[in-house]
Amino acid sequence: MGDGKINKNQHDPRKLIYTKQGERWLSQFDALDQETAKLLLNSLTLVSHTEFRRNLEALILDVSTNVAGPVALYAVRELKKEPNKCQLFSNHVVPFFDQVIKSNNGKNVNSIGISSDQGSEAIVAQIIRQLSKANPEKILNHPSKEELRVQRCDSLIFIDDYIGSGQRVSDFIDAFWRDRTIASWLSSKHIKIQVIAYSATAKGLRHLEFLKASPELIIYRDSATFTTLPIKVERKDALLKLCEKYGRKALKGRKHFWWGYQKSMSSLVFEHGCPNNTPAILWDPDDKKGKWVGVFPNRTVDTTTASVFPPEIVCGNTIQTLHDVGQTRLAMSGALMRRGAVGALILVVLGLIAKGQRKRSTICYATGLNSKDCELLLSKCIKWKFLTPERRITPRGLSELSAAKQTSFSPKGYLAVGSDYYYPRQLRATTYD
Repeated sequence: MGDGKINKNQHDPRKLIYTKQGERWLSQFDALDQETAKLLLNSLTLVSHTEFRRNLEALILDVSTNVAGPVALYAVRELKKEPNKCQLFSNHVVPFFDQVIKSNNGKNVNSIGISSDQGSEAIVAQIIRQLSKANPEKILNHPSKEELRVQRCDSLIFIDDYIGSGQRVSDFIDAFWRDRTIASWLSSKHIKIQVIAYSATAKGLRHLEFLKASPELIIYRDSATFTTLPIKVERKDALLKLCEKYGRKALKGRKHFWWGYQKSMSSLVFEHGCPNNTPAILWDPDDKKGKWVGVFPNRTVDTTTASVFPPEIVCGNTIQTLHDVGQTRLAMSGALMRRGAVGALILVVLGLIAKGQRKRSTICYATGLNSKDCELLLSKCIKWKFLTPERRITPRGLSELSAAKQTSFSPKGYLAVGSDYYYPRQLRATTYD
């Protein structure tokens, strides 16, 4: 489950600090602040091209298959806004089909903005194009409003890589809602809106839940933030103070970015780019005028830095995680090695929740599981009466933890890592359907 050592023959997010860019970045901190800076960098979730594309494509296909008729796919992007005549000093987004360009045959609209830097939206648009080519009758690539009517689409699926604050996706949905025809179809239930993203923060999802368009939200992985990491409160406070202290150097006049856009404090970075929801000290541009060097200058990832992005996200150092949340006895016991892979994950979940770490994003981060698999694991814990449906630990769960803490470490006689033949200690005399 991880011994704290870094295998130099494998991709490892913790190696980011040893890259040329990482070393330059770390050297800017005072000696007393460097350990906290290392914690900031080592706590990032690094998402490679392979991890992102494979899982986003699979999620899109899965969602599309569950819709009866054709689906219309659109890559989320920044849209034009205009002054709000009903509210002074306020803007609202221009209806989507009033600001796009139709193709020559009138069936499609442009998939990316004309003036955009074509970052994540271009990658998402390319994924949509490939999926549409493979499934032309089912998946429509940025269809025009007329084509939506002709094909009798059942769902508008908006796709993004990451939902941080939720504002960009909210504006995109609003651009469709402000189209009278689309609003009529939505109100009469002839069509629905679904939002698919690789990852999202809880804050971003809450922002979208109460929109008039009532979008269905589907994500692959919950995104932890630096404020929801499975670490002690004092270490979280140290990270916040670090971002403020050095944010003043990185972006003096842009305080709203010191902790990431809208104080999101996101800890997830894609190989195709670093979201502005992450703290500014990670990505502030390295230019001739700037005095600060970011790990991801101008939110880009260079070749050397990209080399440490793992092909897929797996469970990290669970022993260190348990130490970080104050489960020292459990971390030092032999239970994690003796219970098999699934059993070890269950103990980690129980250990986290017993210390008040109940957020799904925190559990996903600690276990390396995606949102769906995390829910399945939590369901098992609830079924075995270790947890309540509200994710609070039960007396039976505490008893299981207590028994695990008594397990002595032994290199012999335990189930091999990866084995699923785990039975909760408290349930070995009883089985449940």
